[in-house]
Amino acid sequence: MTPRRILIADDDVDALKLVGLMLERQGYEITAAANGHQALQKAIETQPHLIILDIMMPDVDGYEVATRLRDHPATESIPILMFTAKANVDDKIAGFQAGAEDYLTKPAHPRELSARVEALLERHPSSEEASEQGHIVGFLPTKGGLGTSMLALNTGIELRHMHHNSRCALVELHEGSGTMALQLGLKSPNGLPALLKRPLSYITEATVLSHMARHATGLQALFATSKPCGIGPKLDRHRVRKILRYLNRRFDYILLDLPSDLSEPYQEALRLCESIFVTIEPNRIGITLAKETLNALDRLDIGSQKARIILIHRMPAIGSLSRSMVEQTLHREMIAGIPPVPDLALESIQNGKPIVEIQPRSLIAQQIRRVVQSFVTD
Repeated sequence: MTPRRILIADDDVDALKLVGLMLERQGYEITAAANGHQALQKAIETQPHLIILDIMMPDVDGYEVATRLRDHPATESIPILMFTAKANVDDKIAGFQAGAEDYLTKPAHPRELSARVEALLERHPSSEEASEQGHIVGFLPTKGGLGTSMLALNTGIELRHMHHNSRCALVELHEGSGTMALQLGLKSPNGLPALLKRPLSYITEATVLSHMARHATGLQALFATSKPCGIGPKLDRHRVRKILRYLNRRFDYILLDLPSDLSEPYQEALRLCESIFVTIEPNRIGITLAKETLNALDRLDIGSQKARIILIHRMPAIGSLSRSMVEQTLHREMIAGIPPVPDLALESIQNGKPIVEIQPRSLIAQQIRRVVQSFVTD
């Protein structure tokens, strides 16, 4: 097996030699950096499995190095162990907020340092050991209140019905006002909010999986809180990226229920999507909002070519634009048209049972199967 690579960044030459020699004797491949600039450069060049980082360095301190490492796509997921003489609680908090997974104060016994290193490497398998193989699909409404969450939930349930051997995950990527657990008759979950309020280092593959709920179909879901937005912890792109990349290693399909929001955390999620289902109403306002959304996806370098259109009819079709008119105006094919089913939707809410399970032969269930067929690979 190829030896694990560890980058040690410390301006104390004696400390570099001592720690490096100890870890080399345990079979690790060591690269050294004497300052922050070197640490950043060598981390990108060598792609280590772990970075041991001092804080007090003359040019760029360890906090700034950690922040830049988390911002760079080549180093964002490499675990960081801060190894420093700064022992105050505020220093440790700052280290974790900058992106460190662990924090150890000098002087430390070699056995403790070795144990921390082994634990971090075990919790964070390298890309060679745990490749990302899932398909991430986003459901992006052009405005709130369209019923996109209902669509995403029923798509996930129907996906499990049609492909019961596939590992499927559903993520309600909202900061608040989550409805999916309520649609299934469940209590407000301790899912996504628990991952958002803890340090970044808390988010591992194991903790993400432990906060997921499991539906009777086998669909696993990470639910948002039903509390209003603005009360609980906020999403940030580092946590979004980390959560989705862990899920991408364990599931064949990851369905994201997104708000009509293109702020930074949601941009991060959309960039990871292979397909984006943009939901619109078939009227003049809906078409205008769809054009704005598609243009924004291009301006943000997410790419409107990933977008697929789903029409959601909230009212009878009288006065609505036809499918052909929508396709001609937006210059893209429509994947499905969700009909208005107020009675069925009410029954679903009252019984805590998805629409596709209440009436699997209904027109809406047929359209949801079309959505599934559009992104499932054989």
